[in-house]
Amino acid sequence: MSSHHPASDSCASGGPGGVGGSRGDQDVLVSLGADLGRVSALLSAQLPRIEKLEAAVGAGEVEAGLGGFRPVAWAELDPSAAAAAWDELGVWVRDVLTPTVEPSVRQVPPCWPAHSWGRETLSWLHGAYRQAYGPAGSGFQVAEWHTRWVPHAYAAFDAPEAAQGGFCARQEHSPAPGADRGRRLRVEDWQRWFDRARAADLEHRRAAGTAQAAAGPRAGEGVPQVGSAGLG
Repeated sequence: MSSHHPASDSCASGGPGGVGGSRGDQDVLVSLGADLGRVSALLSAQLPRIEKLEAAVGAGEVEAGLGGFRPVAWAELDPSAAAAAWDELGVWVRDVLTPTVEPSVRQVPPCWPAHSWGRETLSWLHGAYRQAYGPAGSGFQVAEWHTRWVPHAYAAFDAPEAAQGGFCARQEHSPAPGADRGRRLRVEDWQRWFDRARAADLEHRRAAGTAQAAAGPRAGEGVPQVGSAGLG
């Protein structure tokens, strides 16, 4: 009967100290080297974007969002800045939003300029568009703008306190009886509302500025309290 030597089995099976064990270690090292190579390639691909973000931080663009686009804070605008913001928004709705997503008059009511919720909704949608399609934008942001933010804007317009079903609460804003609420929104549908709202807003800002300048600060007067008077 032949004798059995466990040490021989250990070497043959690639156990500790055997040839198989060394080959296994080599395979691990090769795999780690390949992983490091892939990580290095990914980092190299992201380096330009990292450098761009670093430059943006140095230029103060991060505060304004990627691409340097600042959202419009309508309550803080003086008459001149408000006029420019109105014009930019109107041009964008006319030349970009309407031909791109082709909203119906139910999705975007024609009287949107006459309401703060209408102006604010399309203003933030405009800001999101600028970031998505700006120099720092991406295909993901563009897809998100179309699939997430546009539907969110439609939902905001359809809220009970806005224009649910395509109608706001003001009787004078109601469409003619029998009007097709499913047809596409046209520039001529909202242009007159836009012109009126823009003029009224600028006049209000000028009057407020004149009144504030005439009143001037009074000694011992604290931070003015915001009341309900004059708020629309």
